[in-house]
Amino acid sequence: MKKTIGLLMALLLLAGVLSACGSKESSGDKKSGDGDKKQTISLAVWGSSPAETEGLEKTVASFEKKTGIDVNIEVITDNFQDAITARFAAKNPPDVFYLEAFVAPKFIDSGVLLDISGEIENQDDFYQPLLNAFKDKDGKLYAVPKDYSTLATYVNTDLLEKAGYSIEDVPSDWEGLVQFAKELQPKLDEGVAAMIFDKSMARHLSAMLATGLNPVTEDGKADFTSSENTLEYFQSLVDGQDGGYILNPQMDMGMDSAGAAFGSNKAVIMIEGNWVLSALKNEYPDVHYKILPSPTVNGKKQTMIFTVGYAIAKDSKHKDAAIEFVKYMTGEGQQQWSELSGTFPTRQSVAEAMKLAENEELKAHIEGASYGTPWTSGIYLPVISAAFDNHFQAALNGDVSLKDAMKAAEDEANAEIERQQ
Repeated sequence: MKKTIGLLMALLLLAGVLSACGSKESSGDKKSGDGDKKQTISLAVWGSSPAETEGLEKTVASFEKKTGIDVNIEVITDNFQDAITARFAAKNPPDVFYLEAFVAPKFIDSGVLLDISGEIENQDDFYQPLLNAFKDKDGKLYAVPKDYSTLATYVNTDLLEKAGYSIEDVPSDWEGLVQFAKELQPKLDEGVAAMIFDKSMARHLSAMLATGLNPVTEDGKADFTSSENTLEYFQSLVDGQDGGYILNPQMDMGMDSAGAAFGSNKAVIMIEGNWVLSALKNEYPDVHYKILPSPTVNGKKQTMIFTVGYAIAKDSKHKDAAIEFVKYMTGEGQQQWSELSGTFPTRQSVAEAMKLAENEELKAHIEGASYGTPWTSGIYLPVISAAFDNHFQAALNGDVSLKDAMKAAEDEANAEIERQQ
């Protein structure tokens, strides 16, 4: 196994639109270059934690030992998506690369990925929302999820009990949770927030859908204004911030992150991803907490899913080897990867083998994989979410009303979409 750290900024000068790189092609097409006696495939990844780096290298080594195929790991340290786009534009893509669900529709639509629908075994074993994140409108599969994260409700039990409540008092629905935070705030010490929140659309897409609004219409446009239920949901965040009982850690508390605020005993409740667990254990070992499912919204279970998959370049010269690698990493080798990296497996059978649902700390996160909403929704989601984030910020700042902010976000996103079409 070789490991290369590539600084690919020069390639960005060669970047063009992905659509120029080719059209969709089934993995059943002719696979050139796979007749070589000794094969080496390239795997492009981004830099990660020491645990994930070790997990990847050891699992790749197991694959190499089993198959005799060498894997050259290329760690891209610059903007990953721009670098991969540049590699495709230069007609020099990696054989296999990490693909975020958020940008998957753009890569799929451009026709540069290999259709691997018929190559991956036992697809029913995957948590279906994860697998669906990498399919096109016709149900063809272009990447296989390697791991994921979900959101859950974290409750600081020490602060809760000090205020006179128990974990059983914490409501499981959004409206109840907001009201509880409002009642809890006066009973907390100065500088402590009842609840903290993230203002980005990435954290709220599942709630928007639960309130009856898909912010990405069937024709790919933005819609932030057609649902009163959705506006009421976001108004509850604006009102909570104004009232001082639902705060943003960066804007309102001067904290670097939600995890830092929670770990420093500055917040009782946060809705956050499982990525905070490592910091809570290592940097804030004295904080005591329980983890509950994300609150229901409009009577519906909801949470966000953030997932990354392995994708194969359509023009790879080593398609068979690349497919074999992806099958191994998301099949036979997935438990080794998950155990070493500390990430969640995307196959239900592996989660069961690891007994993750029996872990009270992880249970809410794991269960969310079966009903959550992946952070992906068409090729224009990056445009739509950027407009939302900018204008929701203005509403939180008090510069404009929420309705005016959402109308401005909708208009801005749709104007940019029309410009790009």
